[in-house]
Amino acid sequence: MELEERGEVDAALACLDAFLEANRDYDYHRGFARTVAAHRATTLVDAGRYAEAERACEAWAQLGFTRLLDRWWHGIETVRTLDALGRPREALAALEDALNHRDPYLFSAAEMLVALVELSKKLGQPVDPKWRGLAEAVADAYAVEMPARDTLEDILLALAETTREMLPKRARDKDEDEADEP
Repeated sequence: MELEERGEVDAALACLDAFLEANRDYDYHRGFARTVAAHRATTLVDAGRYAEAERACEAWAQLGFTRLLDRWWHGIETVRTLDALGRPREALAALEDALNHRDPYLFSAAEMLVALVELSKKLGQPVDPKWRGLAEAVADAYAVEMPARDTLEDILLALAETTREMLPKRARDKDEDEADEP
């Protein structure tokens, strides 16, 4: 991360490769390889190296996902990449594919709802009404009221803003339970 912050992207990528190589024999379930692939893709997207980022996202997907949060992370990085490459229709399809997988915690929902609205606007189309159910699930998971707005786009943006800095209710309850334990 330090190398990235200094703009030394190639050095950061070389470190990721070295870590992967050094631990390859111990990475029985490929979890470390998936983590390195995720960081490689994110590093390339953040650096604006979108053609390389697209290939990195494809390689990451080939490793598969063991957690839904990783699938959503991959979705967001793929969206950022494809959108930057001027391919918003493909970006929207990638986002919708990621959103078709649901997590009861919905940790990344705010960022994904905003991306859904932005890509739909870019394509000159409304957000598909099928995503209202996701908005309702997010509101329920965060124990907040659905925003009263005129359009689904405005509802999604308001909901994203409301939940952006929050933990879902289940996670908040867990934190409270752990704080109550002696």
